[in-house]
Amino acid sequence: GGSNLECQSSPSARHMATEYLAAETAMKVESEEVPVGHRGGPPLYGRMMKSIQTGHTFGNRVRMLKLPLIFLEEGLYAGAITQFYFLSVALEAQLDRHSSDPMVAKVLGLGLRVAPGYEADLHELYGEGWREVASRARTAATEAYVGVIESADAVSLVAAAFILWGALVVGGGKATQAKVRKVIPRCEHRLFDVAEDMKKARQSFKNTFTAIGKEWPEHFATLEAEAARFMDLNNSVVLSVRCWGVTATAITAGVAALGVGAVVACRARA
Repeated sequence: GGSNLECQSSPSARHMATEYLAAETAMKVESEEVPVGHRGGPPLYGRMMKSIQTGHTFGNRVRMLKLPLIFLEEGLYAGAITQFYFLSVALEAQLDRHSSDPMVAKVLGLGLRVAPGYEADLHELYGEGWREVASRARTAATEAYVGVIESADAVSLVAAAFILWGALVVGGGKATQAKVRKVIPRCEHRLFDVAEDMKKARQSFKNTFTAIGKEWPEHFATLEAEAARFMDLNNSVVLSVRCWGVTATAITAGVAALGVGAVVACRARA
């Protein structure tokens, strides 16, 4: 269960949260673009982008309030990326299991593997016993999401890859890695180092999903709907992350003592 707590974010934390969400902003802009040479209706890539914008305003706004709190402390940040580590491990294992499916094979052809980056960062943040610490930090929402991935069919896994890989492909890279390191310096943040040539990786990602829509038009609507569902699951995971730490406590106590500033109501889960 959870309890209502008051939290206050710092300007640097708010800035880092904005940087972290820049990937989704870029993805939204691209939803309007039509690839050169495309014929027919709107490409799948753009339609999947559209699907994750509609109907998720509330969840995204609440998440935007919570992300600055996550960036307040190293431990809170580690707890947040822990969740997406487990999701990425489950996704990549299932994609390998379904590798004989032509659509999954096309996604695997991107050559992406993000779980090792998360693993390297958690090792740095948690130390030698990182696996045990990460396991204890895993939330019920993450557990449920992993279950969804493990029971997903090939089409749903392609949609899950679009969501879980997409933000890192569109918003990752060495520039993002450097920005996050300024806020959380005791970590290399390898999870953002998705590819050497990020421009090429982004174009390849976009082209792959556009091609999937052309080759398997019978799954077009399902992929749209599943992208929206996995975006909702992402939001549920962010909202499940504990956002209360020593710094947040000290900041809130200081604000209360001085009687200045506004505090954000935040539901923290144990």
